[in-house]
Amino acid sequence: MQRALNYGADFVISSQDKALKDLRNEFREICKKNGLEAGYGWKIFEVSGTKAGQDIALELLSFTGKLVVIGFGMAKSEYSISRLMAFDAEIIGTWGCLPEYYPIVLDMVLSKKINIAPFVETRSMSQIESVFAEVHKAGSPEKRIVLIPDF
Repeated sequence: MQRALNYGADFVISSQDKALKDLRNEFREICKKNGLEAGYGWKIFEVSGTKAGQDIALELLSFTGKLVVIGFGMAKSEYSISRLMAFDAEIIGTWGCLPEYYPIVLDMVLSKKINIAPFVETRSMSQIESVFAEVHKAGSPEKRIVLIPDF
């Protein structure tokens, strides 16, 4: 959680051993203490791909909110889609940044406005087999592995 604060998060909430409603209420309390509206307009990015992460994101989705699902996972979450109509909310899925934004994002990375180094690990392309085996065995690593051609 400290890592998230170090890289731009204003607030963090530990979800460990907490019910969804408790997490939602903790979020609302943080908003209240900081003069933020908790009940509408939030953009929620779900990147974990886990059932727990998806369930939390769905619990936080409220009036005119937008849930962007980036993390891939095979688990199924239950949600009453009529809530989307009632909240005038949206749920969309995306693989990430749209190509038309690549130059802008690349400039932000190169100018160090966005620091990706703590989140990325490079390995040579010749290690692809062992990298795949490692990730399949252990799951997603803490850092995104980027393979660099070496042949």
